Amino acid sequence: MHPPQPPPRRRMPWYDRYRRALLAGATVLVIVGAIGVAYAVQRTDGADGVDAGASASVSADATDSASASGSPSASPTKSASPTATPKPSSSTKLPSAAGGPWPNASNTGVPAGTKLSTYGGPCQIKTAGTVIDAKTVNCTLEVRAANVTIKRSKINGRVVLDTDISGSSRWSYTLVDSEVDAGLVQLPAVSYGNMKVIRTEVRGGATSVQCGEHAISCTVEDSYLHGQRIPDDANWHLGGFLSNGGKNIRIRHNYIFCSPPANSVGEGCTGDLNLLGDFATISDVVIDSNFLAAGTGMSYCLYGGDASSKPFPHANHVIVVNNVFQRGSNRKCGAYGPVTGFNKNGTGNQWSNNKWDDGSTVPPEN
Repeated sequence: MHPPQPPPRRRMPWYDRYRRALLAGATVLVIVGAIGVAYAVQRTDGADGVDAGASASVSADATDSASASGSPSASPTKSASPTATPKPSSSTKLPSAAGGPWPNASNTGVPAGTKLSTYGGPCQIKTAGTVIDAKTVNCTLEVRAANVTIKRSKINGRVVLDTDISGSSRWSYTLVDSEVDAGLVQLPAVSYGNMKVIRTEVRGGATSVQCGEHAISCTVEDSYLHGQRIPDDANWHLGGFLSNGGKNIRIRHNYIFCSPPANSVGEGCTGDLNLLGDFATISDVVIDSNFLAAGTGMSYCLYGGDASSKPFPHANHVIVVNNVFQRGSNRKCGAYGPVTGFNKNGTGNQWSNNKWDDGSTVPPEN
């Protein structure tokens, strides 16, 4: 089966009811469309899939694995005990190319030795300047205030700032030195903008981090995005980072891996980093010094924002520099190649010093 192609990703009409149910901790049965496809959505421990030919990996507790069928299998996850689990040092060599050493389970997330207590505050945050520090949070945090900080914490749920809501341009949050495990849900683990994500490990969800077209800004730095989840029979499209249109996006020095293999119906990863002009023009984007991990279950490792089939087909001022693409078992990063949709002749676009993990040059289009 062919790897999945990227459709527009909008929240479905039932989003608000669905979100309220998730915030309440419920197991939700969703009926999708007129064809009546049903699936259960619940929080479960994550497991990933890996390209067996990968030349770079992370420490043993974060190695991505899956069953041959592509359905998620059980794997160790970090402890949710009151004290953060000590982080082991990496047991395998990571690439020494530009930008390394790369973010992984040993150098992102809750710092070793941090004592966590259970968060007892509101899941919908409406007070400006709120700080959540050293907490285990067992709900989805919905940010509706300015200058919210979430640090040194483990979130068993999602982190959301809904940029479609009136007044959201005044809201913002920073997520730093934390872990997010969104579980099995057809929504991004961290979204939709006016956010800084720094030294954070993000697992679960259909997409690790998503920036919406109405966001003021999105920054992701020094973070480890992996472990997305999909039911074995679902038509979901996964990714590490996604923007369906927008501007002022900064993606710097991250390890990004859309890790699940294709499931039993041939669905799964679109790519590690996906810029798609579905709802607005892709503009003013910097993608600098990231490691894009290989997987033959995805089409391309990078979608560059330019595609004639999209409503907003021409990206501008997209700067892609100093990134490392993992070759993987087929030597192409994705099933078809490392990158598609990057227009080197587009206004303000720049492609420079992007390398394979063996040190050879990656061209801007394959």
